Amino acid sequence: MKIIYPKNFASSRNEVILQYCKGKKILHIGATDAPYTKAKYQGEIGPLLYREIDKVCISQLAIDIDTESIKFLSDKGNEFPNSQLIAFDMNRLQDLNFTPDVIVFWEVIEHLMNLEIALTNIKQGMTKDTLLIISTPNAHSLYAFIQSLLGFEFLHEDHKVYFSYGYLYNLLKFNKLMVLKGYFTILDEYLYINLNWWKKLIYPFYLLMAKIFRYNTNTLLMICKKND
Repeated sequence: MKIIYPKNFASSRNEVILQYCKGKKILHIGATDAPYTKAKYQGEIGPLLYREIDKVCISQLAIDIDTESIKFLSDKGNEFPNSQLIAFDMNRLQDLNFTPDVIVFWEVIEHLMNLEIALTNIKQGMTKDTLLIISTPNAHSLYAFIQSLLGFEFLHEDHKVYFSYGYLYNLLKFNKLMVLKGYFTILDEYLYINLNWWKKLIYPFYLLMAKIFRYNTNTLLMICKKND
């Protein structure tokens, strides 16, 4: 089976997600982005997506299982007026009394062991009109390829699986999820160039290379609907 890659490139993963969240009711899975919650809240390593979604959505029900990070954000009082953040297991989504327009499921799927169960549980929280936004690292990223040529690779210690565009597309298809639009994009942490002076210097080159080798950017993003 041949999968033709879409030509959609976005220099910011968050920008795409926020376009779909604007004026919508959002269910945000893994919302605290632990263990980076405090650093992102303080603007040290890029934007906190939970905060960015709060600015554009009608309402955001955010769930996570990291109680320390939940408490940290909950203690901020009214800073997130459109959001509710709770400790909740995504395997119990059918117990939520909330019908979202959009489910944001970003940088989570690669941490999971049983993908079919996870996607089945998510589908239980979807109507025929609900959009599911999935983002995950790109196994065919240029960075990963260069590492492989040099005989090593850097791994996130909690990642269980990596996807190419085709294999993620196929996984979703087998689980009755239809991909409406796919993107090759960049994590916003990579665009947060105010940390070091040398990042400012190399950013134009980095962005140019990303546009040229769009199929080898570091992140895949897909917009899906139920197909059953």
